[in-house]
Amino acid sequence: MKFELLKVLDKILGLYQLPRNKERFDKYLYLLQGTDKDEMILPIAGFNPMGKELALYKIQALIEFDAEELVKKSLEQINSELSGSSDRTLQVAINLIDDVEGSWSNYAVTDYKSKFEFDGLIKRNFCTPIFWTSETVSEEIIAQRTKEYVHRTIYWIKKGKPETLYDCFEQEVYVNIACGKQLSYWEMCDIEMLKKHFIQNVNSVDYNLNLNFFYGDKETEDLNFPVYGIPKNGGFEYAKYVANERSKASH
Repeated sequence: MKFELLKVLDKILGLYQLPRNKERFDKYLYLLQGTDKDEMILPIAGFNPMGKELALYKIQALIEFDAEELVKKSLEQINSELSGSSDRTLQVAINLIDDVEGSWSNYAVTDYKSKFEFDGLIKRNFCTPIFWTSETVSEEIIAQRTKEYVHRTIYWIKKGKPETLYDCFEQEVYVNIACGKQLSYWEMCDIEMLKKHFIQNVNSVDYNLNLNFFYGDKETEDLNFPVYGIPKNGGFEYAKYVANERSKASH
């Protein structure tokens, strides 16, 4: 198995330089699907086809930052560390999601889908690290985000699609260990509360509950979902904690 860069930013820049009309939307669909409406030939579903000035500015900034070359360097490192005899090649393409001016990009719902519901991408051998118009990218962020999404893809290929809260959680623990991610927030969380809530709901396939566990009450109450006293990104921070504990135990 190996991962290779698929450049898309120049194509999206050209798209965003067109007037925001039906012609632009139709060109986006053609880039995405070609002539088959049931297919995906370019993994750009995260981009808003009618992106406004902010999205255009962010694409230009990513290009000036040479973001795709940084992704390529991260992939070269990951490929050098992979073992196994599979000759499968997966293409990795940056996606930029507009969570500022975009009309359909609720952060929690969109982020959850990108991490736990990307079977269509796996099927087509795509991987799409996502970035947000609200964030300022850095070399460190680009490298870390690339590693995270690549290792989620690896986990899916090995384990299959996560169905329960336990499956999703184990995926994130794996990603944290594989990426060597530094813990920064879990010390401020009520770990015992998160652990108890998790244990009580390990077999949950309730989308509302699972979304709330990972993103917290503040992110999900606006969606009129039930809340359980979960802090912001509580599930992700608990996954960091568990990853840290497992890493210490293995040394």
